Amino acid sequence: MNAATLSSLSLVCLLMTAAAVSAVAPNAGDRVLRSAQGFAVEHALDELRDPSTFAEAVTPATDVLTKPLGSGPLGPKIAAATLGDSYIYDGSMDLFSDRDGDGYYHHLRVTFDADTILGTANLYAAVYLSADGNAWERLFTTDDFTIRGAAPDDDYEVETGLASGYSTGLYDVLVELYDAKTNELVDAFGPNESSDFSMLPLEDSYRDGDPPPPDPAAVVTSGGGAVDWFSLPALLAAAAWAWRRRSAAAH
Repeated sequence: MNAATLSSLSLVCLLMTAAAVSAVAPNAGDRVLRSAQGFAVEHALDELRDPSTFAEAVTPATDVLTKPLGSGPLGPKIAAATLGDSYIYDGSMDLFSDRDGDGYYHHLRVTFDADTILGTANLYAAVYLSADGNAWERLFTTDDFTIRGAAPDDDYEVETGLASGYSTGLYDVLVELYDAKTNELVDAFGPNESSDFSMLPLEDSYRDGDPPPPDPAAVVTSGGGAVDWFSLPALLAAAAWAWRRRSAAAH
């Protein structure tokens, strides 16, 4: 079999593979987030975190979990100063990226100062978002981090870009603080503690001016480009004809 025949067969295989793999795009209700975390002192106050540190998470709409305020670990705020060893002393919120200028943002930065009455404490935090103040959806869970007493330079932060699945509206944010050794909730900080965490104007980046995702029903990927479903049969036929012609010429 000569090189030309092999080339034609490769084209046929490539196109058939393309027909079987559709482009991945989020559905309307799917949650797509890009988040990064770390201590606030890792960058200048007027800078966002390094884009290369952001990780993307995709949750299908059917798998989005919410729970009401007042159930489980989202119950009444713990008086951690008297009942627990660690607590959130203060928190703040910053909003970024309003491309279409409508007053709604798709990038938020949650910063909180966790202190402990111990010498050191190993903790982690979970950040929640709510559109109605009742159903809370977990946005992000941090890695474990260590704080020392009431040190003034150990503020921790989570930056999140809402890429898809979040309609334009006013949202509340809540931070839960956990003991990393026992997974026990030690404190919570949200709208009840600061108005900065209440009625935040947010929307996902597609609603904020990003181009819409491709339609997976109309486009299939083929490595370096895309193939329209309607043109695929003609391409396959042309490849098969070329293969037969070269095969006949070889004999």
